[in-house]
Amino acid sequence: MSLWKKFAAWKRGSWIITLTVLAAVLLIAAGCSAAAPAGAKQSSEIKLPSSSAAVQVAPLFDESTTVSLYEKCIPAVVQVESVASAPAPFLSPFGLDIPKMRGQGSGFIIDAEGHILTNNHVVDKVSTVQVYMSDGTELEGKVIGADPNNDIALVQVDATKIPGLAYLVLADSSKVKPGQMAVALGSPFGLQGSITVGIVSGIGRSIPGSSGRNMTGIIQTDAAINPGNSGGPLLNSNGEVIGINTAIEASANGVGFAVPIDTAKKILPELLKGGSIKTPWLGIEGMPVSKDLVDKLKLKAEKGVYVVGVMAGSPAEKAGLVESGRNNQNEATAGGDIITAIDSAPVIKVEDILSYFNGKKPGDTVTLSVQRGDQQISVPVVLGEWPDKMPANNQFNPGNGQDPNQNQFDFGPFHLRIK
Repeated sequence: MSLWKKFAAWKRGSWIITLTVLAAVLLIAAGCSAAAPAGAKQSSEIKLPSSSAAVQVAPLFDESTTVSLYEKCIPAVVQVESVASAPAPFLSPFGLDIPKMRGQGSGFIIDAEGHILTNNHVVDKVSTVQVYMSDGTELEGKVIGADPNNDIALVQVDATKIPGLAYLVLADSSKVKPGQMAVALGSPFGLQGSITVGIVSGIGRSIPGSSGRNMTGIIQTDAAINPGNSGGPLLNSNGEVIGINTAIEASANGVGFAVPIDTAKKILPELLKGGSIKTPWLGIEGMPVSKDLVDKLKLKAEKGVYVVGVMAGSPAEKAGLVESGRNNQNEATAGGDIITAIDSAPVIKVEDILSYFNGKKPGDTVTLSVQRGDQQISVPVVLGEWPDKMPANNQFNPGNGQDPNQNQFDFGPFHLRIK
């Protein structure tokens, strides 16, 4: 083949390739614009996927379950209003009527006899108690029993006036775990029948009670608790009571606290008998044994509660417990007893002692396992009654009702107002 014929053949082939590529490009362009209607103006905006195509995130709780739980439980949740005479500064010097102070909190019915659990600080030192059912029915309540040191009170209404009285089931709060669902019911700011939902943020907390004694085993939750929620129930996802809403951390949001329902269950028989429950008292100033403390004071036990102080006239003094005392820098010195167990139950921190005493009464005898120098001894102690006022020589002690972190806890969901 001549050079000219070869060139002509190559030229025809290149045109065929060019036309083929051009046709492919046109087809692709036509395909990309096929969805647009004829004559429509092309937009340069980015098309976002529809919500149905977005990744679905699992909700914190199932709405139908929560609504069902609310409808089942709210008939057993009540609003509690208390009336007390005004304190001395409000007394009239002209013989006029003494103004009344009204307080508002929450509560919940626990049986068909009309017994209601609430916080002691909701009904403490009041003259009358009014209970409002979820349907608006108003009943007169009577304070049957109270445990100020655990901030629990038992109120009763006339159950015959409410046919088919609804009541809540009490759970086993020892099985509560962080992360599980927590539902708070009550009357925040008087808004009766309110519900908030969150989780159990922590367990086994210790906070100073309104009476001055630390409350132990406390449940922490981020379910919103506000003034007026005090005394209302904290529920699990089955609608069972795991705690009694009690306080909030005043300087934080989403940090609420509830007394574990097991504490109420332990003292319920005594509450039903009536009167104020007396809390056992040992009368020591103690601190947990730490590695630093062991190294510094050359202690012979690595775990337990180190006895820094023994209060005058206390059961601890009568039993002969030995205190370490403090130096000029207010630091514990050597020579104190170490409590390692009570009735064979291990003791690691002061709260362990308080928790164990929740199942005891003043006058009961307990046996302390004590490390005294190189000796391990047993010390029997007859428990006394927690005093209304601590002895004058009582100093700071994480366990005598003061918080070692200096946190401020608000028990003010019970607000008094002049009427």
